[in-house]
Amino acid sequence: MTELNYTPEDADRGNANYASYHALWHLFDIGVVTDLAFASEAWDLADENCEKPDFKPTRVALIDVSVAYEHPNLMGAINTDLMIDFFSARLGTFPRPNVAPAFNLATSFLNGAAPMGINPIADLFLELVAHLPGEYVASAGPWNQPGRVLPTTSATFSAHGTAMAGLIGARPKTAPEVEFAIASRIPLNKEDGSLIPLKQKTLSAGPCLPYAGVDPYCEIVPISTSFDPDPEQLILAMLYAWLIGADVIVLARDFPDPLRSGITGRRDGNALLPEELKAIKGAYPCELSQAELALWDALHDLTLAMSQTIPIVCASGNGSDNSMIYPASMATAPGAPDDNGIIAVGARAATRNRAGYSTTSTQTAPVSVYAPSGDGERLDLAIHRMDTLDPDYRPHDHSVSYRDDLGVQYDGASDVANPVTDSTYATQSITSTDVPGLAGYNASPYPYATNKDGALFDYRSYYCDFSGTSAATAIAAGMLSLGMTSGKIVKGDGPSAKKQLRGGAAPTDDANATPALRWSVL
Repeated sequence: MTELNYTPEDADRGNANYASYHALWHLFDIGVVTDLAFASEAWDLADENCEKPDFKPTRVALIDVSVAYEHPNLMGAINTDLMIDFFSARLGTFPRPNVAPAFNLATSFLNGAAPMGINPIADLFLELVAHLPGEYVASAGPWNQPGRVLPTTSATFSAHGTAMAGLIGARPKTAPEVEFAIASRIPLNKEDGSLIPLKQKTLSAGPCLPYAGVDPYCEIVPISTSFDPDPEQLILAMLYAWLIGADVIVLARDFPDPLRSGITGRRDGNALLPEELKAIKGAYPCELSQAELALWDALHDLTLAMSQTIPIVCASGNGSDNSMIYPASMATAPGAPDDNGIIAVGARAATRNRAGYSTTSTQTAPVSVYAPSGDGERLDLAIHRMDTLDPDYRPHDHSVSYRDDLGVQYDGASDVANPVTDSTYATQSITSTDVPGLAGYNASPYPYATNKDGALFDYRSYYCDFSGTSAATAIAAGMLSLGMTSGKIVKGDGPSAKKQLRGGAAPTDDANATPALRWSVL
């Protein structure tokens, strides 16, 4: 009997050698910087505005998990006095209770009245304001206990928020600003294999960290929530963003509303259609209370109302079809009668094709703008897009017809012999800031990333690959913020900000991933 060998011994494999790779290619793609010396008309304009006596940094409210605010590139970007955590306490608690000063509602909080006066939002607003009285001292809170670590401020929960914050507004650091520790050889305990404490010496100045977000002049206020928040937590987070006078709100997540997330939520007036109610009951075996449904409805109305004043930048989702996630699904086409300030962001690969995973427009909600992000492999009737340089790629796992359609790798250049097609895979991902040490996306092999004096030890773990429509959303939010910082976009008008970000473009073209995010159209 002849033995069949379906995988030839000499099968080709990828070498993971991606040529012409630039870690900050996305800043060039959107036109914020024009050369490797970081020449930037946008940053020059922002810098001029910063010198004006009445200048106020653009305030970006990042509703996400928490942020590693002590990251070197995020120091100066994060407003550590105002950042709040709604995961650890129902009405919020401050991650730095021993540092935060006294708050005065009359001076610290810019919007003293609720954006909507209807229940149940009014009740939650009053509770939140009562939680922050005229002279509120954060250190007086009952959470201020020695040795206590608040859940969402733990590094374990901060990777996504840290990457988002870095893309929005990270600051470059020069060599004199960074302490760098050099470690001796790492010995192991012969008995149990554990690490023996490192002997380190600290240099007065280490390597520079030239990483930059899109708007390195803005200030970011992290508003931490849980991974699967209830409607009350989200309402409180939105109200807090309103209270502190946020200029931009960033939501690279979905609202898990049972009536609007995952199904169509179609209604006849205020009543759900029978087939929709049946689908909901199948997905939610427990009874949905009227109180909870009222809160979800209130969040929906609040988000729409706030977007008229504050642009809300939302991820459109990574479903690779037209299943746009909520609340991005509330975005409307510019010029529509019910136009709002909700901006649905899709992902655009370095090839300038739509990323393989990025959702497309729906009949009621178009993608507002496409921003750079990493690509995604895809193999279906619509697109054959594979990373053929990945060491795990084996061409003989795929049929000849698929292989012939895979096109070429994109490494930053294209020519007649290797044209960019729908099947061309873009090797460039997005580089962003990461939680140092073990907890980040790019985990360090060492138990810590700084020595006892706070000097950087394993600074590779301070950065990571980041992708998805989350990365695109952060870049779009950074561009919106930079437009406000430079004076190109007026604050306080959500629909107008969305229109300017799109450059007044015609309806979205998903096939060509347009309108594309560009500084030149502002």
